Amino acid sequence: MDTIDTKGSDEPEARLSEISIVIADSNATFRAGVSAALRASGFSVVAEAQNATTAVAAAIRHHADLCLIDIDMPGDGLNAVSAIARRSPTTTIVVLTASSESEDLLAALERGASGYLLKTIAPDELAKTLRAARNGQPALSRAMVPVLIRQVRGRPQRRITLPDGQIELSVREWDVAELLRDGLNTVEIGRRLGISPVTVRRHVAAVLKKLGARSRPDAIQLLKVFAR
Repeated sequence: MDTIDTKGSDEPEARLSEISIVIADSNATFRAGVSAALRASGFSVVAEAQNATTAVAAAIRHHADLCLIDIDMPGDGLNAVSAIARRSPTTTIVVLTASSESEDLLAALERGASGYLLKTIAPDELAKTLRAARNGQPALSRAMVPVLIRQVRGRPQRRITLPDGQIELSVREWDVAELLRDGLNTVEIGRRLGISPVTVRRHVAAVLKKLGARSRPDAIQLLKVFAR
């Protein structure tokens, strides 16, 4: 089952005052652990989802106060962040992920997330941070603060001059583009850079879009000619 609906019709009246939350993560064991910890801290877990599509559907269906979502999940968690922010604007979105990539942090915030937490966060700290996020306070893992500061001060870019003008790639997009040009596949690029296949595919999609390429082979050809 893609979405686990955990809110029954016979909920006690007292639960209506609790913060309702959807937990979206492809790892069932991790998801269950987070769910149990948040329930113990007084949250009302209204649904669990294992992919981006069902995360969006659950957040909208339950008018959830919060959606806790991993960006590295089937269907692309970042796409889910965008969709929830657009279709359920009263839902506070907080990313909970293993990725400490600066591009992922910025992309999540730009698409509508109110926070970005790493999965190393302690359960009690997670509950406290989520309550603060629901009250409009920033939710950011301490390890990501210097990353955000560096990004705000100026994102390094790599320019590529194409026949119809210049494009700019972020540092990570350039790393992926170089390995793509060298013939590595998604899994190989992920292993080389220490990032997940989902993150690799997201960066590849961004590179293709900026290059104006319709496919990976087209992008590889452009990179071989113009990216030196």
